[in-house]
Amino acid sequence: MEGINIIDIAIYIFNFLVTFVLLYLLLYKPVSKFLGERKDRIANSLNEADEMRKEAEAALYEAKEELASTGEKARQLSHETIENAALDAERILDNAHDEAHELRMRARAQMEAERQAALERAFTELVSLAGGLASRILSREVSIDDNREIVDNFFSEETGKFSSNKIFTSGNEAAGMRSNNHERV
Repeated sequence: MEGINIIDIAIYIFNFLVTFVLLYLLLYKPVSKFLGERKDRIANSLNEADEMRKEAEAALYEAKEELASTGEKARQLSHETIENAALDAERILDNAHDEAHELRMRARAQMEAERQAALERAFTELVSLAGGLASRILSREVSIDDNREIVDNFFSEETGKFSSNKIFTSGNEAAGMRSNNHERV
């Protein structure tokens, strides 16, 4: 066997195995260890990223709920404020209506008192004027023309507004007054 030598083949196999063991010990274990550590770091980073994503999603969800809650609270607060303002406005209007009613009642009472006072003054003045008129008419016997003249003179002196035409509307009334005057005299 000339071409193939078994000892040479055995030495080649032995050299291959020794090289393989040396390469395994010197290169494969450190490279394998390095790759394992790198794999663990990547896995840890992925786990941390996943946890951070979950935390961010939870924070986002809480923020959305808080925003919705805040919006609802703001709407509720706005609604309460509007209701309170409406109640205050209604109370103010009621107070204003009550005060206006009270002022109207006082003004009416005051106007009624002033009207009564004016009526009393007018009545007193009318009685005084009637007394003066009666004393002039009764002081002598007069005709209807004399009565008109006396009344005109009297009222023109006192007020300047009346005339005998307003007082004596018909000849019958004047004749009746004349006959009453004759009976008194």
